[in-house]
Amino acid sequence: MISFFIFFTIFLISVEIYSYHNGLKKITYDVQPSQTLLEPDEKFKVNTIVENHKLWFLPYLHLIEAFPQNIQIPGEEKNITEEGITYSLSSQLSTNSFAKMSSAKLNSSFYMMPYQRLTRTLEASLPNRGRYLFSGCYLNGGDFLGLQDNSKEFTTYQEVIVMPRASNSPEFESLLGGLIGDISIRRFIFEDPMLTIGFSDYTGREPMRDISWTQSARLGKMMVKNYDHTTDICISVILNVQSALNTQEEDVLVEQCFSLTRSLCEQLEKKHIKYSFVTNAIPMGMLDLVSSVEQGLGNVHFYTIMEILGRASLSACENFSVTLRRACRTCEQGQYFIVISPNENEIWKEAYDKLVDISGNKTFLITPELLEKQENGEAIA
Repeated sequence: MISFFIFFTIFLISVEIYSYHNGLKKITYDVQPSQTLLEPDEKFKVNTIVENHKLWFLPYLHLIEAFPQNIQIPGEEKNITEEGITYSLSSQLSTNSFAKMSSAKLNSSFYMMPYQRLTRTLEASLPNRGRYLFSGCYLNGGDFLGLQDNSKEFTTYQEVIVMPRASNSPEFESLLGGLIGDISIRRFIFEDPMLTIGFSDYTGREPMRDISWTQSARLGKMMVKNYDHTTDICISVILNVQSALNTQEEDVLVEQCFSLTRSLCEQLEKKHIKYSFVTNAIPMGMLDLVSSVEQGLGNVHFYTIMEILGRASLSACENFSVTLRRACRTCEQGQYFIVISPNENEIWKEAYDKLVDISGNKTFLITPELLEKQENGEAIA
């Protein structure tokens, strides 16, 4: 009996020492949002995955996850605090309860069997434009006897980008309708908007109007025209985030400019007018400080710009006059400029006037203040 007691004591001590020093080894953590580019309030899933890769039962684990600020989970608002929320999970780490995370932590307690994979899925949404990070977690594991805790940190770099909301200003829609309508008409009044510079084989992807029936009959196979778009109309969208006062009120105006830019891009897509984009906003998480997108059209082009708008901070990487001077150097025939800014500023007015002169009065300035004046029926100079 005494020998059994001594053996059992030695066994417990050995297991206790091993569990304290090795309990969290070969444990992995990962978090995977189902989407990376979202509309405001769009539902997406957040999958948390914890795996035990060893032949060792873990009686207690405490998971503390860092989720983005302002993440929303329908139906659980009353259970959410800025300090985080704690709830227990089953051995399968699955639950029908959802939680909203602040910049604090989400606490979860569970146990794991040998070689077990635990998955939890939360349905979430984010209400505001911005870049959000799922930055990782701390995993605390008790020893075999529950006398001490050990911890392990996991760092992840999963990001979610939320696009700006479209502007709901009726005056802006009216202004865009007249402006883009005028540009659309001018696309078709040039006597020779495109020059034919050659011919190539018909692949089936070209429109029927591009087929050269004369060349097709001469060569005995379908041929299409190759064009030089010498006067093809393009709009350059220039977004400024450099405000005059740098106050909280100015930040609201900058956010309005993001929404106006999105609405403008949507209108250009509907009218099939090619456009380029440049902004002096700092794109969080991108290597290039000056964000620009070359002339284009289509979903890939549009969502590339939307990602930049979602990542954009409220700070400028350069004075807007520098951005305008760069636009002056690249101004081409048939190019229009639409400048969106939180306000007018004397600092960059000279560069703006020069762009107006070079473009031949094809430059338009849109600010929230101008839209408000138009809404109030005031005269706009």
